Amino acid sequence: MAFVPLNLFLLKQEVASLEWSVDDPRAIHLKKVLRTETGGRVDFGVVDGPRGKGLVKWTGSGTVQISFEWNGPHPNDLVPISLLVGLSRPQTCRKVIEQASALGVSELIFFRAEKSQPSYEKSSLWDEEWQRLLIKGAEQAFSCHLPRCEKVNCLETAIQSSLFSTTRLALDVYEASQSLSEVTIPNNENTLLAVGPERGWSQSEREFLRDQKFTLSHMGQRVLRVETAVVASVGYLSANYWPGRGWAGE
Repeated sequence: MAFVPLNLFLLKQEVASLEWSVDDPRAIHLKKVLRTETGGRVDFGVVDGPRGKGLVKWTGSGTVQISFEWNGPHPNDLVPISLLVGLSRPQTCRKVIEQASALGVSELIFFRAEKSQPSYEKSSLWDEEWQRLLIKGAEQAFSCHLPRCEKVNCLETAIQSSLFSTTRLALDVYEASQSLSEVTIPNNENTLLAVGPERGWSQSEREFLRDQKFTLSHMGQRVLRVETAVVASVGYLSANYWPGRGWAGE
């Protein structure tokens, strides 16, 4: 199995120290990927809490001990984008969860679209795995903050569930009235971005989106995978919230 070096180990709660078995995947990562020896310091963070350094000590008795020096609270670096995604194959949703978390959306809401397969809702992904993927994405981004994530039964509920509503955009390659590059987001406004499932929007969903004041927008003529569309569109829109561009979170 290939390992990608972690930029940050993210813990669920703040502690003064901890101990892992050498068989723990995180301990294996410390040893084999980061090549951390006794006395080495590694970046750690706490979900919605501080970042800091962990001092590593290999005990020689099958464990590794880590003691922490925590800094002040890590500022919230999530961007005010709420991402609505039509339920797709579990392997696609896994990619979306991890990458959306890495990109720093504030909300990630999956919904059963008219062209979604009902079996997708029953995947083991929605037991606990989705939470681990959120953490994995944040670790990659060197962040302590995770998106709010949920799964709902339809597009209408997804829109109602979102905390954001100012700028409303929906990706569509067939009936879009504008390019995503034409979108201008006024200072401090939040964005509600809807992406359909792998088989796309139904005609009734397009009509509903228009009724709900969404602007259908495209990123060119090519038909993209869901995960590709998510990364490209969120990455583009996130640039509007870069510090210095009027983002309230800066």
